[in-house]
Amino acid sequence: MKTIKYLVMGVMLAGFSITANAQEEELNAALQGIKSKAPDAAKLATTAYKKNKKNPEALMKIARTYFEQKDTAGARLFANYANEAGKPKYQYAPAYLLLGDIESAYGTDGGKAAGYYNQAINFDPKNPEGYKKWAMVYRKISPSQAAKKLQEMKTQCPNEDIDAFTAHIYMLAGDEKQAYENYMKADINKLDKGNLNEFARASYFTGHFEDALRASEAGIKLFPRNAVFNRLAMFSNYELKNYDAAKSYINRYFNETDSATFSEYDHFYTALIYQALEDNENAYKQFDKALELVSDSSMIKRHAILKTVSDSYLKEKNFENAIKYYEQFIAAKPELSFDDHEGLATIFSKYGDADPTKKVEMMNKAIALYRTLAEKYPIQEVYSTFMRAGLNNKLDDNMKNSLAKPDYQKVVELLAGKADRTNGENTMLKTAYHYLMFNSYINKNVAGAKDLADKILAIDPEYKPALEIKNLK
Repeated sequence: MKTIKYLVMGVMLAGFSITANAQEEELNAALQGIKSKAPDAAKLATTAYKKNKKNPEALMKIARTYFEQKDTAGARLFANYANEAGKPKYQYAPAYLLLGDIESAYGTDGGKAAGYYNQAINFDPKNPEGYKKWAMVYRKISPSQAAKKLQEMKTQCPNEDIDAFTAHIYMLAGDEKQAYENYMKADINKLDKGNLNEFARASYFTGHFEDALRASEAGIKLFPRNAVFNRLAMFSNYELKNYDAAKSYINRYFNETDSATFSEYDHFYTALIYQALEDNENAYKQFDKALELVSDSSMIKRHAILKTVSDSYLKEKNFENAIKYYEQFIAAKPELSFDDHEGLATIFSKYGDADPTKKVEMMNKAIALYRTLAEKYPIQEVYSTFMRAGLNNKLDDNMKNSLAKPDYQKVVELLAGKADRTNGENTMLKTAYHYLMFNSYINKNVAGAKDLADKILAIDPEYKPALEIKNLK
């Protein structure tokens, strides 16, 4: 009897093995047919389905293969088949994950994708994929809710590290501040290339340059030729005033990374590094390259580069180039303010102060510009008149010709009767009175000088020059 029993069992197992092999062959044939887009792919899939109606794993393989081939109808059909195969005992969470992936990739309703992912979470709360996918979709609606979902994942999946993923969610949502704060909680030694890239950028763009440098250096250790890490290490060192360290990255970035192209911003920052190290020759070469590459769509604007170059020449007292580039700055900037225009007057004035042979020419240019600005910006009439007076006074030897008198009288006319003067206006009025007081005194008008001294003391009772005039016998 035992012999017969074992023979029967052997026959049954052999039959089972043949059936299983046949099912696997039919499944593989369907998968290959779908991948190769064979004409009979649908027929092969149907055959495989008939043999695997109760096998959700096999049906999900077909569904995933359809999805990989961008056949959403086939993917959706077999995902539903897989879900049905699990009933009535359980809902099949992987099917809902795939249905969510279909909606996420090809649908227009992110809420529908999130709904499928939520179903996957409900039926398999220990699988972190559902939470992560839900968060990725829902970040477009509410990044904070996406982050909250990841906290739920941490409760169910305590071994999952959510900090870097939460930071990634915020980075995708454009919230660099929250991205930075969450990356700071993560273990930097466990971050991959993409996370280190985001950590470095989030840190840099939120002004945390030490952390940007830390993340960049960690990335460079893993990927020495990566352009982003070398670039941000160079920029961060500059912001931290580590100018020699920043310079050490210039050659590495431009010659030892896998970057094919360099931007105007790269050359501009490189110029600033050379400038900080007082290597102006190389700085100007880099500024020129930045100006060659800059366009209307650039992150840094042409006028900003031109202004920086002008400022650099002004610092060197190379006034001709300072004026040249400042005039280009004015021509390039779309909307100009009073301060923008006044900058040119400042250069004229400094040029006149520095070079006696250019004094009259430059001071007169500044004076003419302030006259124009007083008309263009009426709100700045007092200030422009005051500045004009000071420049005229520089052209006058000990008030010999009283060149500043008309403008200082205009300042008094504009401010003396004003009830709500600011501190700055009081200073301008006091200066105007001071000039007029001494102008009266040197022209033998002592009574007039004393009268003006009284006006000054009404503003500043401790003003010594006015007290001295007031006490004259």
